[in-house]
Amino acid sequence: MKSRLLTTTLFIYLCFFMKFGQGEILPETVGFKTVAYQKFNTIDTFQPEVYQHIDQLIYKLIRVNALGELELLPSTIADIRRLTDSKTSLKKVKLLIGVGGAKKNSQHFSAMAASPTGRKNFVKQLTEFCSKYQLDGADIDWEYPETEQDKYNALLLFKLLQQAFNQQELILTAAITYTPEQVHFAKQVEPYVHQINLMVYEPIKGLNTFQQQIDFAVTLIEKEALNTKKLVFGLPFYGKNMMTGKTSAYSKIMKAIQLGSPDITDINYMSADEIKANTQMMKSKGYAGVMFWELGFDTSINSDNSLLRAINPVAE
Repeated sequence: MKSRLLTTTLFIYLCFFMKFGQGEILPETVGFKTVAYQKFNTIDTFQPEVYQHIDQLIYKLIRVNALGELELLPSTIADIRRLTDSKTSLKKVKLLIGVGGAKKNSQHFSAMAASPTGRKNFVKQLTEFCSKYQLDGADIDWEYPETEQDKYNALLLFKLLQQAFNQQELILTAAITYTPEQVHFAKQVEPYVHQINLMVYEPIKGLNTFQQQIDFAVTLIEKEALNTKKLVFGLPFYGKNMMTGKTSAYSKIMKAIQLGSPDITDINYMSADEIKANTQMMKSKGYAGVMFWELGFDTSINSDNSLLRAINPVAE
């Protein structure tokens, strides 16, 4: 009974927002986008030249606590300054801050979003943070709002973010995985964000290869009728051992191949040709672009087997 009541309340609430809210955020008026995630612990490999090959860079990560206060890592400010200083002559590239992520990086989202004060604090602090450090916006990566109550609160949060970010002309994106339940949730989030970054590289039981995951996600996207103009499709820049589940950076896999190592025989990864072919497919379907996890896993942008270089000619 409680579940049915909550579902009905959520439906009414969504209808209210769609009718009386500020209106849907329109997708950015950009062509096919290339979006890179850059994690803090691989930033030492960052090459400023990559800015010539991407449209957005999302730096991960900062966290939020239950009170809505931002929690920075020791290197956060220095890393952001490094990234902003590196792109001074490339204003077209948008630099976003990534909030949340796997496991402990998202552990306080539920408590924060459940509180009106927590939501308000978070939106205020995040907006001020973007302004202070000259960022173009933020990517919200709550892994994952699974209960109906969490989803309800998440939509409240995205609505507040939409209002604040619109006033500051900031970009708002959401990182969401591709299970049937979460793709359905992405459809509800769509009106409040500029883009959905669909994390198709994450494992799902029964799908053994990245290509199987991609095909599965494409089917769900069409079933839920996601707005392709807001959809940025996630590709992997790493491999998975099919026996152990252990992941390896693409650059390390390439090095192992060059050394003739037998340790890669059970690793599933995508080659530059496969990344290029899938990027072409996403573009042909009218998607807003592709993104990847993560930049620090690629080989040098100057190498022939760079995955980013494989994406670039298709995206242009």
